[in-house]
This record gives sequence, structure tokens and C-alpha cells, in this order.
Amino acid sequence: MSLIKTDAVVLKVNDYSESTRLVTFLTPDHGRLRALAKGVRRIRSRDRGTLEPFSRVHVTLYLKDPAGLGTLRESALLSTCPVLRRDYHRWVLASLVFESLDRATLPATDLHTLFDLICAYLDEINTTPQPVETTLAVLAALLEWHGFRPDFARCGLCGGGEPFVGFRVDKCSVVCERCAGGPHFIPLPPGSLKAFEHLASAGIRGLGALRLSAPQLDQICSLLVALLQYHLEITLTTARMLHV
Repeated sequence: MSLIKTDAVVLKVNDYSESTRLVTFLTPDHGRLRALAKGVRRIRSRDRGTLEPFSRVHVTLYLKDPAGLGTLRESALLSTCPVLRRDYHRWVLASLVFESLDRATLPATDLHTLFDLICAYLDEINTTPQPVETTLAVLAALLEWHGFRPDFARCGLCGGGEPFVGFRVDKCSVVCERCAGGPHFIPLPPGSLKAFEHLASAGIRGLGALRLSAPQLDQICSLLVALLQYHLEITLTTARMLHV
């Protein structure tokens, strides 16, 4: 059994027994880890308010198998996201990101780049006037991190150029007029395609003064959810709660 000390972000918390919770962590060196936090549900537990989703913590835990359940020894709170506790819309947006992480990351993997991205996102989502755009940018980055970079240069079916009229989810690519249609085709106007391209390339802190209309945000969000679900083979139930 190994003793692990690491910074972590709390992805998810579930009640496990009368006094114990099952906590899922995202860590830079050890990937996604799950550990039992014994006694944390007791009123006098010093960790009671520490192990909450969106919190950044430093944890010490025992772990025998990276894919199995560890046992939390102690935790120290590094930072929280107070705005997410008060703003339901931002909470749902962040929950969509964290559900994606929980379902699409693995134990015993190097997640330094992804971990830094998520820490930056937590800082940004607390203060940004563009919470939806910022969330869509991080979802696009997550898709690319898994090896699925959207192609905006040429049609994913025939290789042709503009004008593009939509996106093929299975090809992760724009589609020209001649190739439009099919079960994985999502129509998008040129303005939304250009906005998606900017979001996918700018990063969460490179959005500048970008302001998108509600229909554009809704179209890009629906497309990103479809891309993540198809290519990462996951189901994102939080998407049903989201009204951008």
C-alpha cells in the first residue's frame, strides 16, 4: 500500500455510509483517484467542509491499487469557489466540465496539463463576465486534450473548402454544402462556425471581448456536448440542466 501526498481538485462526492463519503479527485501525477473519507460526515469532523466539489485541496491518502479505492488520511483546503455556491448558472456550467472530467479521465495517468487547465478554469469561472464562453472554451480544450481537435480548414468528407454549412460529429470537422446531411450532421450558420473556431483556439483566457448571442452559445454548447459524448463515449447528464 502506497502513501500518496498530492494537490487535487475534488470532482465528485457521494455518501458511502453513515459517516463516510466516497470522494473522487483529479490529481496531476496520479490521474483520477477515488478514496473513502471516513468519519467526514460527522458534525465535528474537521474535513466536513473541505471535501466539496470544485475545492482545491492537498491530500494524503493510502492507495493499494490506482484503479481501486484508497483511504483518505488527511486533507487541507487550498481554495474554494464561493461564487459557484451562490450562482446556480455558473454551478451548472462548472458541473458539466467536472462531469466530463469524471467520466473521461483515468487513474494512474499524467494529467499535469489538464490539471493546470482546470485550476485556471476554477479561477476564471469565479470572476469572468463570460462564464458560458469560458466553459465552452475549456470543453473544447478537453476534447483536444483527448486527441480530437476540430478541423475548420476543410470538409471532413470531401476535403473541399468553404462555404461550410455545419459540422459532422463523427468526423470532428466542418462540412461543405455538397456533403451536408447524414445522421451525424449538425447544421450551423457561418457565424457560429467562426465563433466555435475562435473558442477552440483562443483558450479560456484569450476570449477578449468576445460576445456571442444566445442562439450561438446554445448551438456551440450542443455541438460540444455531442462531440464529447460521441468521441469519448460518455453520457453527460448535466447537459440536460443547462440553459445557456
